[in-house]
Amino acid sequence: MNLTSLLETITNRQRQRRITKWSDYRRLVASICDGKEPDADKIATVLADNERTLDELRHDAELLARRRSLRDEYDAIAPLESEAAKLAKQIDTAEQTLEALTAKHEAEMSPLYIRRTEINTIRKRASQARMELRNTCEDRELVAEYDSVVEELSAADHTRASLAEEMDKRESWARQDREKAKATPFTNEANRYKEQAETHEAILADLRAKYEPAENTVSVLQERLSEIEDRLLEP
Repeated sequence: MNLTSLLETITNRQRQRRITKWSDYRRLVASICDGKEPDADKIATVLADNERTLDELRHDAELLARRRSLRDEYDAIAPLESEAAKLAKQIDTAEQTLEALTAKHEAEMSPLYIRRTEINTIRKRASQARMELRNTCEDRELVAEYDSVVEELSAADHTRASLAEEMDKRESWARQDREKAKATPFTNEANRYKEQAETHEAILADLRAKYEPAENTVSVLQERLSEIEDRLLEP
């Protein structure tokens, strides 16, 4: 064997040894990444053969774990592509159906909206006409009667509202005192709450007696005001 052939053989063997050592290192990294615990002597030998440190081994194991995770994420989409295509088709069909329904709905509703707008416009003009008819009435006696009834109605409505508010208060207070009388273990205190409740209930009964006439007064005045207003609106 000549020198050239010998050197080439040595070079090939060294290359093969480097490849083998590197393969051993990669298997070591994979083993650690898999959660296995290789023999400490083997780790030391493989690290020495490949001139690697423990920090580099740790880094390479973490990198392999990360790359495996990335590959899992990458591989996850392949089996879903056909489903994604079906979903896209279904969504497209549904959107087309919705567009058709929307167009139909708009076509049906458009004249209704237009008519409602027309009616609202007429209602607004009617309200303005009503106001102007009332304000331009030259029957002074009728206008004075209208103003008088408005004032009476305002006072009557205020009285009714005040009675209703006071009734609500008395009813609430009476209920609270009844509940307190039941809850307290002391007889004197229970009797005091009962007396307070009875007082509220007596006042409440009086208020109710006054409320019905007050409500009737409001109703009568409202009817009277409506009748006068009808006369005010006559040309």
